[in-house]
Amino acid sequence: MKITRRGFVKFGIATGAAIAIGDSLFANADELGLGGKGVAIDKSKIKGSDFDKVVPYTCLVCNIEDGGLAYIKDGRVRKLEGNDKHVSTRGRLCAKGNAGMWHIYDPDRILYPLKRAGKRGEGKWKRISWDEAIAEVADKIKAVIDKGHPNEIMVKWGRDRSGGATGRFMKTLGTNTGVNHTSTCESSKKIGMQPTWGPDIETPDFANTKYILNFGSNILEAAYFMNPYSQRIAEGLVDNKAKLVTFDVRLSNTAGRSDEWFPIFPGTDGIVALAMANVIMREGLADIDFINDWTNYSADKLSAYLKQFTPEMAEKYSGMSAKDIKRIAIEFASTKPATTYTYRGPAKHLYGSYNERAIMLLPIITGNVEKKGGYCLPRGMGYDQPDPKPSDGKEPSYLSTPPDYPLAEHKVSHLVPFWIKEGKQKISVYMNYMSCEGYTNPAASVWREVLSDEKLIPFSFTFSNQMQETANLMDIILPDCSYLERHDPESMPSSLWPWVGIRQAVIKPLGESIEFRETLKRIIHKIDPDGKRGMKKYWEFKDAEDYVRRQFDNIPGLKDVGGYDFLKKNGVWPVYGTLDPATGKIVDKNGDEIKPEYGSPYKEDPNGKVTMRGKKYKGFGTPDGKINIHAASYEKYGFNPLPVFKAHPWHWNKDGSSKIKDDEMIMTTFKWNVHTQSRTPNVKWLTEIVHSNPAWINKATADKLGIKHGDLIRITSPVGYIVTKARVTEGIHPKVVAVSNTLGTRFGRVATAKKNESPSMWGSTEDPDMKNIWWKAEGVNPNDIIPATADPIGGSQGWYDTVVKVTPAKAGDKLGDTKVDNSKHVEFFKETMQYAYTGTKHREMHPEVKVEKLPPAELKMGH
Repeated sequence: MKITRRGFVKFGIATGAAIAIGDSLFANADELGLGGKGVAIDKSKIKGSDFDKVVPYTCLVCNIEDGGLAYIKDGRVRKLEGNDKHVSTRGRLCAKGNAGMWHIYDPDRILYPLKRAGKRGEGKWKRISWDEAIAEVADKIKAVIDKGHPNEIMVKWGRDRSGGATGRFMKTLGTNTGVNHTSTCESSKKIGMQPTWGPDIETPDFANTKYILNFGSNILEAAYFMNPYSQRIAEGLVDNKAKLVTFDVRLSNTAGRSDEWFPIFPGTDGIVALAMANVIMREGLADIDFINDWTNYSADKLSAYLKQFTPEMAEKYSGMSAKDIKRIAIEFASTKPATTYTYRGPAKHLYGSYNERAIMLLPIITGNVEKKGGYCLPRGMGYDQPDPKPSDGKEPSYLSTPPDYPLAEHKVSHLVPFWIKEGKQKISVYMNYMSCEGYTNPAASVWREVLSDEKLIPFSFTFSNQMQETANLMDIILPDCSYLERHDPESMPSSLWPWVGIRQAVIKPLGESIEFRETLKRIIHKIDPDGKRGMKKYWEFKDAEDYVRRQFDNIPGLKDVGGYDFLKKNGVWPVYGTLDPATGKIVDKNGDEIKPEYGSPYKEDPNGKVTMRGKKYKGFGTPDGKINIHAASYEKYGFNPLPVFKAHPWHWNKDGSSKIKDDEMIMTTFKWNVHTQSRTPNVKWLTEIVHSNPAWINKATADKLGIKHGDLIRITSPVGYIVTKARVTEGIHPKVVAVSNTLGTRFGRVATAKKNESPSMWGSTEDPDMKNIWWKAEGVNPNDIIPATADPIGGSQGWYDTVVKVTPAKAGDKLGDTKVDNSKHVEFFKETMQYAYTGTKHREMHPEVKVEKLPPAELKMGH
């Protein structure tokens, strides 16, 4: 019997199931050979009988922005592959990217404008015209502006890759009330890095390193820049014999492929790093000259400060032995070059920004910053905004200048529904874009409650082509294009070579879908038809492509090779070379592998910030040009200006003893490698691979609780409980239970495995593959029972802080049962606010700091 790859997946999960999903349209879609061989074929030389054209684009299934190629036949996308001209992704796409065409051909896709025909959440809709939809949205916005309260217009977005169109729209309207997803993602990482060296991200030189300390990142399958980074890590491990050491509560695919894995207790990354730094200084392995020359804190003072963080202290909190801490520290400092990497693991805690700064110390004190094989600055390229540019709004906004989170600025978006309930945030019009806060955010049930309340939010609209938990609560749905049907500028620091690229429509949009920026233009033109309001002039472009084309007009070098037309043909600029099929690396015209440049801060510059031994140097992106081990901005607001570990007050007593009782655990979440929050559960290729998210629980812990693999269990947090299945494994910390936060939506026939359900009325069509669904949907989303908390420094949600109890399911419990008390969510929110800048507990910890709070009259926007 011939077994296909899909058949293997199917039979491996459910023996004897029906034929797995396929599509005859993809009969000519060549796959990569095992090991990725074949990615460097000349993709311009395709058979004319197979495809009509190949169109380059930039992916948007997640935020990595890989370069891709769409193969088109008869106006339909037949397959997607990586763009072999793209310097970062080098001809490869991840599984999510390869399955991207199903965002176009989603059988439940919304193809027409919809207006609510019942109560919010009832699921009753009527189809309306675009003229009707635009008129209603414009009238609601105009009414708020005419009252003189533009900040009562809230724009809530998730992954905004519009290249500035969203911000332009807000400025045109005069509203500052914009909230993004960053606090639910990596804001504490950013606020840890920015004061330290300028940028809010790093780009380690994995390919040339000899040693990698990976703190809390599942980089080989689900972290930032997973595709380009995982390629370089593989090169470092195989070609350069690098050692990979991972600190993670769960045996992720990255941890499983590491040389050593340490399942430390959640949130203790910082104390492990500080203890390692102490060992490095004590053992004389630090780069003293680098510390004294390029940081704002002397090596002597730093060494004295770090003595308090002993390996034994770190062992008490983390569970990692002091012996291993010393050994790994000495290995790391003795191996050159070396680098660290972090992502959500250290940052998604009450004091996540402290953890980030502590880990940054390791490459800093060993002199591995901006060196070959080391911890490097991001490389990026910018693009302009079309002229004329609107000015910023003038009315103060609580979200743009929050007194409670002065360092995080507007990034604490997951607390918004509580601010609305308290009256701090008055909203008349709510606009949603690329976000599903009623599903993917902590305290998701509170979001749904607030979005359902017409007194709190009188009018709401969304740009969405999927029906999901948030769109279902809107008043108007404007069907956006999929990412393969739209235009955007792109540039991401995903490798050590800067680049700019474009997203372009590879086919015409289906149904009546209209691109986001084109819809924004129509709204503005409806509000200001004659231009007398001074708005229309900022949106005078022919179409979305014309808007994006203007953004690339003035990039030095690009114009010389053809400007935007070069990008349309190649997808990316510069094209640094060609992909070598033997190595999978980019080579120059002589066949030599291209090399990145290093050491930008150390270059002599007559206008540089750093003066050293009579010479001026460019320096880092900090006010004084040096790496700021001592962060003055932290000190200003009563936070420790030096890298420090602060034990979580809900997990630890002041004497360092654990607060976690024998029957309690910490719940963490994670991403599956084939899913991206609410965007992918209805993508059939991906959900066929992963369609359940059982709770990972340690075998020893499960044995004590009388839980077996596959049993129904109840996970109870301070605000409610869920019922899910147990995945018993030794690959997780004994005091941790982990549940993915991707699956569990109640929308979409693929996502819910309801193959016999009729298509919806909003434009979706029947998919012949629906009959081949062989799996059961066993996703249980944990976000309803995760309280909203916030790091008082960086603003991040404490995704990995929730204390829970795990028990066998009770009589009558069914898979997927979820019970939550929103009043308890509010109580928990009030508790977390006590640790904010203006909170009582913050003032108790830092009595020397004068906390200034905005007058009550200014807390409500528009008043």
